Amino acid sequence: MFLLNRNASHRRPLDPIDAETLGVAGADTVERFLSHRDNHRMTPLHALPALASEFGLGAIHIKDEGFRLGLGSFKALGGAYAVFRLVLEEAGSRLGRPVDMADLDQADVRAVAAAMTFACATDGNHGRSVAQGVQLVGARAAVFVHAGVSEERIAAIARYGAEMIRVHGNYDDSVRQAAQVSADKDWTVVSDTSWPGYERIPGLVMQGYTAIVREALRQLPRTPTHVFVQAGVGGIAAALAGHLAIVLGDARPTFIVVEPARAACVLAAAQVG
Repeated sequence: MFLLNRNASHRRPLDPIDAETLGVAGADTVERFLSHRDNHRMTPLHALPALASEFGLGAIHIKDEGFRLGLGSFKALGGAYAVFRLVLEEAGSRLGRPVDMADLDQADVRAVAAAMTFACATDGNHGRSVAQGVQLVGARAAVFVHAGVSEERIAAIARYGAEMIRVHGNYDDSVRQAAQVSADKDWTVVSDTSWPGYERIPGLVMQGYTAIVREALRQLPRTPTHVFVQAGVGGIAAALAGHLAIVLGDARPTFIVVEPARAACVLAAAQVG
């Protein structure tokens, strides 16, 4: 099923907060963050000339996030980046001086991080990213997993030292419980799902994803005409579309969001407005 955004041709400007989150300055900060990651490498962009020829297209390229930061998913860019940013902000506030990525190994900054606990709900990849980021800064992680998360995924998160908390029910139940427990224990929730009054931290997660667009535009021989991206819970699609809108303006490509029929939450949300 296809759902056309009837406002797509009107190209309205982004909300100022979204524009700040997904703009050039935010992407510059993400690149500084990545420059301090020992295992950061630009992920490959594969050309598919045979498939392009079959469909009568000039070119098709696929950005392969399977190599991202050792986690095998674009989500490696989001959760860990948000954790780093939040630790830097807290350290700067407590120490009374500016703190940047290069300061994360300083003893006083790590002492601030050690007193912080970050929580999230996950199906797998987001939790791994948060847990990896928490381990790197020396903080604590509590990851809430619902009944459908496999033992293999739980083990993959736990190896980063995260406390694993099992939740009866589905993903939405784990999101709610993570928020409730964190409020009681004064933990910081790092979610890639937002709700009213909780938008900034998911915005930081999304900001991390802008690295994908920036890399792809450098790797492509020319500006693409169409971009296809998975929907997920919406963050990856919004981040990529938003950054393209900012850096390319009216020259930005047609943007197509794709999701499986059995998990069509973004389609259902769009249908009800």
